[in-house]
Amino acid sequence: MADTHLVVLGSRGSIPVSGPDFDRYGGNTSCYAIVEDRKAIAFIDAGTGLAAYRSYGVKLGSSVGVFLTHYHWDHIQGLSMLDELWKGACAVSVWGPDDPHAALTSSIRPPFFPVAIADVMSVRFEPMVDPIEIGGLAISAFPVHHPQGGIGYRIEGPDRTVSIVTDHESGSDIDAAIAEHIAGSDVLIHDAQYLPEEAEAHRGWGHSTYVDAIASAERAGASELILTSHDPSRTDAAINVMMADVRRRFPSAIASSQGLEVSI
Repeated sequence: MADTHLVVLGSRGSIPVSGPDFDRYGGNTSCYAIVEDRKAIAFIDAGTGLAAYRSYGVKLGSSVGVFLTHYHWDHIQGLSMLDELWKGACAVSVWGPDDPHAALTSSIRPPFFPVAIADVMSVRFEPMVDPIEIGGLAISAFPVHHPQGGIGYRIEGPDRTVSIVTDHESGSDIDAAIAEHIAGSDVLIHDAQYLPEEAEAHRGWGHSTYVDAIASAERAGASELILTSHDPSRTDAAINVMMADVRRRFPSAIASSQGLEVSI
């Protein structure tokens, strides 16, 4: 039986960061590789972490799917740096909300980038429809609450189900719909960019707190919770302090870190 798992390539929110204060959890922005026998068959999001996939022993085959949650820079910038795409060495299928062709061909092009992704014959763009079957997995999408909109993903594998909810601001009617979509997930990867005391100053920014993430995991019946979309100013030490309180509330919770592997 194939070994299928998810590898975290980046889980920083908003903008990549670097330096010794960010070594443990990493500074690359949102990207998760779905790997089958060490070969990536898909990526969820294409932040700066995508460019570092080789660092974690992941290989790229002749074709790969890219599932985007939305089109903000921190979720697409890695796609522009994927060598195999520009060389035509890998057929890339991009799924995303609404019109991924319009969103990406208008942003990955001069003068914002030296070359235009619209000119690459080996990439195709498709609006997300449910479910997409790839490598024995069923990947489905659901709306989340984020500026200009966005979606989360539910990945149903042969052994476990993993749901990804990033970037999402909890506290609206959409929470109930999300709960239905992620119900029964074994693992929930959830936005926790802000501390509870920071939430009020960031209303409308499109992100949750770890308290919101815990509530979502409990509502879904998830046995594992992985907090993601770390604030770019949140150092390793600050995340450790946060996690001490998180684990008092949800003992199996962990903070997402680059290189983390999650079985599917």
